[in-house]
Amino acid sequence: MRIRVATLNVWGLPEPFAQDAAARMQAIGGELASLALDVIAFQEVFTLQAREQLRAAGARVGLDQCWHGTEALDGGGLLVLSRLPIEEARFERYSLRGDVEQIDTGEYISGKGFVRLRLATPDGPLDFITTHLHAGHSSRTRHAYRSHRTGQIIQLATRALDRDVPLVAVGDFNLTDEKPEYQVLTGLTGLRDVAAELGRPFPTAVGSNPYRGGNRNSAKRVDYVFVREGGRSAVEAVSVDRAFGRPIEIAGRRAAFSNHLGVVAEIDIRPEAGAASPSFNAGAVDLAARILAEGRAAAEQRRMERRLASGTGMLCAVAAAAVTREGPVSRRRLLRGAFKGASVVALSSSLGFSALSEHFVPDEIDAFDDAKRRLARLGESLSRRADNTLST
Repeated sequence: MRIRVATLNVWGLPEPFAQDAAARMQAIGGELASLALDVIAFQEVFTLQAREQLRAAGARVGLDQCWHGTEALDGGGLLVLSRLPIEEARFERYSLRGDVEQIDTGEYISGKGFVRLRLATPDGPLDFITTHLHAGHSSRTRHAYRSHRTGQIIQLATRALDRDVPLVAVGDFNLTDEKPEYQVLTGLTGLRDVAAELGRPFPTAVGSNPYRGGNRNSAKRVDYVFVREGGRSAVEAVSVDRAFGRPIEIAGRRAAFSNHLGVVAEIDIRPEAGAASPSFNAGAVDLAARILAEGRAAAEQRRMERRLASGTGMLCAVAAAAVTREGPVSRRRLLRGAFKGASVVALSSSLGFSALSEHFVPDEIDAFDDAKRRLARLGESLSRRADNTLST
């Protein structure tokens, strides 16, 4: 059986966080017929209008099976359209969500996660996963949130332990293939990178895109199609190409379907007794553990800094309030009034830092600890599988 799958981050955010959203969703929907797809996954479908436009467009070309969250943030902005029947669906939100102090990036509140669908095909069940991992935001922090992506990958890998059914995983993974998180992803899951396997690892975020500021040196590959064999099914990558890449025009201006390019791949899935087992990398467990430890240490450091800032703010508030006494209007009273205002500001900021240090950052630390436990269980499972393989 040969299937055609695709993925596209549609940049479907509300204005002013995205440009030309309604017109672009219409253009994306109009492009579906020419792709002749069996299933497509979209990311960043964060508005009801975008979801309904894409869903209606899919139905017109036979992609009438649909999965999405019940609310804008409930499904992490993910949307799947399929020609193949959807038998089961499970969405899981990531525990490591990002930094609440960087709320303007949208990571903390976006509800990112992954969905695993069980699709019915003429040759048996097929598992299909799509996700959108934490963005890099390298201009904000040196570590570019690699520990958060690693924790998210571990959570995804834990739910992808079932090797009996062939698996296709697609999405915006927000990492390039030279990053350590890529090694963690492929090593823990046994997934194979279709574009790399076929020698076509083309960039999907390119500077020539009119929505990316024209920096032609910023090209990178962050959108992927991965595959993995099933227990009795061989999976072969046949072709891969970019999709949604041709230029379009909106209101007389040069435009694009999205600020990402899409990826479309043809995959052969065939029953095969004794199909080759997925290839795992035991070193990925140690690598993931080191990255998680870095992230947890950084979170602990932020917690200490917020506690210090909270305590300093409290002391400033007390000191400022101590000099504010009522009296006749004078320059001195005005000065004392300023101190009183300063005490309110200091107290407000100290309460904010206290909330960060005692609520939000501890949640993040707990999520890192949970990821560490998941990784340990995953490592044990991979070791048992390796032992079983050697014994046979």
